[in-house]
Amino acid sequence: MKWKGIVLGGVVLASVVAVWWLTRSERPSPPRPPAASASARSANRETAPGPSAENKLAPTAVTSPAPSIAQRGNPSAGPNAAVVVSPALKASVMAALEEMKKLYGYAGALNWDDAKALIAKRQQETKTLEDRLAALGAGGAAAIAAGYQATDDMHAKLMLIHALGAIQDDAADATLQSLLAGESIFSLQREIVAALGERQDPGSVAILSQIAANQANSQQLRFAAVQSLAGQPSALPVLTQLFQTETNPDVQKQMLLAIGAIHSDAAQSALAGVAEGTADIGIRETAIQELARVFGGGALPVFQQLLNDPNDAIRQNAVTAVAQVHSSGAVALLQQTATSDSSEQVRASAQAALSAATVP
Repeated sequence: MKWKGIVLGGVVLASVVAVWWLTRSERPSPPRPPAASASARSANRETAPGPSAENKLAPTAVTSPAPSIAQRGNPSAGPNAAVVVSPALKASVMAALEEMKKLYGYAGALNWDDAKALIAKRQQETKTLEDRLAALGAGGAAAIAAGYQATDDMHAKLMLIHALGAIQDDAADATLQSLLAGESIFSLQREIVAALGERQDPGSVAILSQIAANQANSQQLRFAAVQSLAGQPSALPVLTQLFQTETNPDVQKQMLLAIGAIHSDAAQSALAGVAEGTADIGIRETAIQELARVFGGGALPVFQQLLNDPNDAIRQNAVTAVAQVHSSGAVALLQQTATSDSSEQVRASAQAALSAATVP
């Protein structure tokens, strides 16, 4: 009994000590892992896999986006300084998002005519909301970006992207670039790239050029960037340079279409250089077709040179191009080709073109 009492007393004493140790105020708490930095969080967003690895925006080693209006007004603000969003502008964006939510709410079962009317109403009112947001002006880009981060609705995101493409705000280019870097859904990436193309200013051209030049980006994204550069004269040096380093034929062909859309003597010379050069036959054929479609008779001297090309397919394309030029000079070239070309097929094409030729 004595020993049992001693053992029982020891157990009670140990229990008391344990309770005191666990409940004492000085007990250290477990160490917390350090908080992730803003750059690390950004990297996690950029590298998170989207619906398809091919659609992921690859990180680019390019110049930093232009500073925001707030940063330009504050020389001490660093690249990671928080952008101050005007409460009034933010309220305007949030109000537009609420209207958008109601507009695309559940409509129930509709007949065909009512469904068409609802679609037309939604399109019209969405455009009205886009125009309202685009009219926010300076400071509006930051408020729109805050709204973009606050919603998961695809219709709303598209509305905000389109508004950024039209807004008169110096920070819009950098804002779109920032949204693109954090977006993993390709359909939204493509719309952001298109919005940059709508802006048609030096900042947007520079950003689009960076996207198109980065071979780590998906083919679809580079293709979209080239499409957005189409017709912009300031983009011609970039497009001609990128053409030399691009490895995907589809993107190269789109570059030729973008160059043709510029409609300048320099653009014609660039296309002629490709048509007469040593590129892939399919690429050269695209250049010839663009010369004929955009420049017509102005490119006749180039077509004349191509009618002497050693490749039958190139001469065939040159005949087709010459046939689209309605002049006496074009008829003379077709006559010469119809009688002297070494290929029976090319001669036959030239003869057929002569039969259909019309000279004003």
